[in-house]
Amino acid sequence: MLYPVLSEKTLPPVPRRLLLPARRSADDLPPVPPGGVYVFKVGGRQRLYGDRHIDLADDMVVNAVAVSVVQRRASMITCTFVIPSISAADDFTISATFRCQVLAPETVAESGLMDLSAVLYNHLAQDRDLKGLGQSYRIDDINEVRRLVDAQITAYCTLVPPAVRGMSIEFSSVLVHPSTELREQRRRVRDKEWEHEVGRIDVAWENGEINRYADLFSAGPAYAEALGMVRHEVNVGQVAERMREDERDRRRQLGETLQMMVDRGYFDRMPVDPMRLLDEVAGRRMGAGERPALNESGQTIPLGAGRASGRAGAGADRSEPDAIPSEEDIA
Repeated sequence: MLYPVLSEKTLPPVPRRLLLPARRSADDLPPVPPGGVYVFKVGGRQRLYGDRHIDLADDMVVNAVAVSVVQRRASMITCTFVIPSISAADDFTISATFRCQVLAPETVAESGLMDLSAVLYNHLAQDRDLKGLGQSYRIDDINEVRRLVDAQITAYCTLVPPAVRGMSIEFSSVLVHPSTELREQRRRVRDKEWEHEVGRIDVAWENGEINRYADLFSAGPAYAEALGMVRHEVNVGQVAERMREDERDRRRQLGETLQMMVDRGYFDRMPVDPMRLLDEVAGRRMGAGERPALNESGQTIPLGAGRASGRAGAGADRSEPDAIPSEEDIA
């Protein structure tokens, strides 16, 4: 970055014209950016043209042998340097920033100063304490080094301020840059920590879902059906049809079990009407199947008793009904 002198140019003589005033060509002059001013060298002296439109017929412009463009606006100028760390493999890279402003453009143009950052670098290089400030610290102690460097440069520039004729220079801030290797290592550590954190969140969410579904299924099929209805995965008709099928299967299985018990004579010694029980379990009405036998008094004869009498009269091998089964046998 060129600062404070932006450009310098030697001007050719202006040819004289008969009966017309001398006038310099606009191509002889360099462009001026915002904040910049012309400083012409006339008669061995630097003369400021000022903040006005250039008059190519002006005596200062016509008689000048050189011109400089000087930036008058305040600018932040940064100089960068390195100091060693405790390890010979690493250095601390430091950037010190100064606020600079031109106060006397003529003086600055006379010096021809175009690289102010080099002047500031040489000024800081004279501070011996600053050079050895990082030799007791590792490269990852960057925050502590930044604090020490900021304090040292502030103290040094207060006691020995940088001096450039025609300019005002004030120390502004300092930055200690992390090395490329340190930045890459910390980036990998950060990415790995983020990855682990996301993994922990995923695992926690999965465990929560597992526990939620386990509680749901342990509550019974009705809750699972309700979840499907809430999520619009099943409708009421499908649930009702499935419930009717389950009820029919339950009644059929129970009816088959009771029929097996009747066939084996389990109700012969029990005051239970097996036909009525079968009708209630299977959902049939009395009379839809085999009607029960009646005795002489018009009372229902247990089906098991009739079978027992038939078997006794026919000389069956067994004279007593099968033993009443346990719950395991029924299952």
